[in-house]
Amino acid sequence: MSLNLSIAQMLANLETKVALHRERKQFHAEQEAIHREQTAIHAAELDNALARLEAFRSAAEAAGELLEHAKLAAAPPSLPDLGDADLIRKRSLSRMVARVLEGLSPDQTFGAKTVTREIQERWGAKLRRRPDPRSVAATLRRWALAGRIHQVREGRSYYESLYRKVA
Repeated sequence: MSLNLSIAQMLANLETKVALHRERKQFHAEQEAIHREQTAIHAAELDNALARLEAFRSAAEAAGELLEHAKLAAAPPSLPDLGDADLIRKRSLSRMVARVLEGLSPDQTFGAKTVTREIQERWGAKLRRRPDPRSVAATLRRWALAGRIHQVREGRSYYESLYRKVA
């Protein structure tokens, strides 16, 4: 404080500071009580949500085990084994694509170029002309829409779509 102030002014300043600090102390005490209540409410909600999450996880795991057991019990019928001669004679691109996809692992991604290259390697000498990657891409797109395969990445003009077998 400055020495130029009168005693009355100094007392008034100190009383103002005391009043301000009392008001702020009261305000923060009220806020502390409100925050304590909010903490209690959120702690109870957190416990409730954790209990429901655990119950949901255990139910989901049980359902997954049930579905896995049912999947193993009723294996889907496999495609009949077509000989290479039968494939070439009927010249079915979708059958050749199906044969190529049978040999892939479920976690392996593939695109039209990969499948076309594999068809060319397997049956290229027996085919009249090379398979068109655009036709293979159309087959893969159609199968993805039907749910036979899963599309991992949508293609653009500068990169092809990628797919994965449905597990």
